[in-house]
Amino acid sequence: MVNGFHKNIVMKQYFLVLFLALSYSGFCQSNFSFTGAIEASGFVSNNDSLPLWFYTNTSSLVGRQSNVAGIAEGEGSYQLTEKSSFSAGAAFYYRDNVPDEFQRKELYVQFENTWLAVIAGAKELPEVAQGLSATNKNYLWSNNVRPLPGVRIASSQPLRLSNTFSVDAAIAHYELNDNRSTDNARLHYKHLALITKLNENHKITAKIQHFAQWAGTSPDYGKLKSDFSAFIDVFTARESPEVNVEGEIFNAVGNHLGSYLLDYEFKSSFGTTSVYHEHPFEDGSGTGFSNFPDGVWGIYFQPLESSFIKGLVYEFITTKNQSGTIEGSGFDNYFNNSVYRSGWTYEGGIIGLPFMITAPGTMLDESNVKFISNTLAMHHFGISGTFKMLQWKLKSSYVRNFGRVAAPFSEIIATTHHYFEIAYPSKKHGTFTLLTGFDSSSATDSILGAGLQYAYQF
Repeated sequence: MVNGFHKNIVMKQYFLVLFLALSYSGFCQSNFSFTGAIEASGFVSNNDSLPLWFYTNTSSLVGRQSNVAGIAEGEGSYQLTEKSSFSAGAAFYYRDNVPDEFQRKELYVQFENTWLAVIAGAKELPEVAQGLSATNKNYLWSNNVRPLPGVRIASSQPLRLSNTFSVDAAIAHYELNDNRSTDNARLHYKHLALITKLNENHKITAKIQHFAQWAGTSPDYGKLKSDFSAFIDVFTARESPEVNVEGEIFNAVGNHLGSYLLDYEFKSSFGTTSVYHEHPFEDGSGTGFSNFPDGVWGIYFQPLESSFIKGLVYEFITTKNQSGTIEGSGFDNYFNNSVYRSGWTYEGGIIGLPFMITAPGTMLDESNVKFISNTLAMHHFGISGTFKMLQWKLKSSYVRNFGRVAAPFSEIIATTHHYFEIAYPSKKHGTFTLLTGFDSSSATDSILGAGLQYAYQF
């Protein structure tokens, strides 16, 4: 009850900040702008579930078994100076057949200038690669769940150090305020990227990002470390024992996850090509590449002049190595954790790579884990373009799930997931989109689905 009361107070504070920001901006019409959108969707399927690409990486806009979904969103922005602005936004959606049918998607205030962006509240991460990537080009944070509430401080654009080098950085604190095994857990985040511009046609980005679940109250170990010294241990991933957690003395405080990204972008007379590899790690063996070649291997191509094809993505993703089966350094057991037993999830959904398999409704303890299959290999294709007045997008994924390294499936689960959408953006009456999808599986019945979506922006 206390936790629910605290959440209500926080929600009311968000609404108050949003109301005051929009009210104040109303007195300064010349510097104030407002944008909004509404969207409604309906779905049919031959199965209790929709095809995977209908609901995956939608920030929970659509539930796995939803028949209808809708969202209303708006953002007001006030130009403080020529180079700085203040904005506030909110988005709320409804979808049926989910535990909480009406929820906020976004609710935030933001300050931004030419070098700094500060966001308080919950705001969705930007879509990249035209929405064609299986992970939104982020293995650990793929926009598969609702935006997390917190505070984020980041560079608004890469900060130039010279004509050759630029840096991009961010640090954030989020609250994992859902119903999970370790109550009131926190999430620390940071990233640092070095961007090397070799010339006008060649650019290399090297990035490291780091997440850590920490603090909270465990049903097994009681209240976990949450003071400032614990935060320093979390920030630096320093080895330090958790309170009353046997066997954790040689581990860093909290549940740590991270990735290295190397992205080489080059331009030619045909278009712009990005070749990238994102390498995951969850402990010292991963940071030392003992789990190579795990991760995402991808290529993204944007033709220079073609209108029929606007973008093309191919990704090969594997998590089969996991540093091997050597005791002490192997069995990385991606997205699972013995203390934070809900693992790398929020409201039951996978925060990162959405093709692993979770056990819904399972009592999580020493013998039951959230991710029953975190070992997989997959191919993913995405392509988008236009034809006359129509916009289209196609995605296909071919996945094999093997279980866990320590508990492999007796039979491999092979699935395919296909998705096609075609949209007609009218000049005055919004955008009409037809969705189709087909999934096949070696373990369950095939799924065939369709949907109709209407969106209007103002």
